[in-house]
Amino acid sequence: MADKVKLVSNTRIYLDANALLDHILDITPNFPRQYKYSVGSKMHELAIELIQDIAAAYMNRDRETRITYLVSFQIKFETLKTLVRKAGERKWIASKGRHAQIVELMDAIGKQCTAWKNSLIASRKDDGE
Repeated sequence: MADKVKLVSNTRIYLDANALLDHILDITPNFPRQYKYSVGSKMHELAIELIQDIAAAYMNRDRETRITYLVSFQIKFETLKTLVRKAGERKWIASKGRHAQIVELMDAIGKQCTAWKNSLIASRKDDGE
């Protein structure tokens, strides 16, 4: 019997990034008009790019390329975290509970990405590179 193909869409980090995109899509329509299309659109764009970077890192077999995609992910992720924090500070996110959910989800995503990247870096060292 053939081995099952592992899909990126079944990984925890991808599922969490997808859930984050859902949260972002849900909260941004309530932003003040002057920020809805600038900050809100940027948040949409970043959340989508996170999913793309995870997929690219997962599907690529070259370790250095994978690390590059994960670093790109981390840069975009930090920007998105800052925008979510700012939206919370300015009370653009109607529910404190919703904001807390998003922050907890982002903490989990950040830990997953860091662990994945660090394991790739450690395996590079194990291979004597």
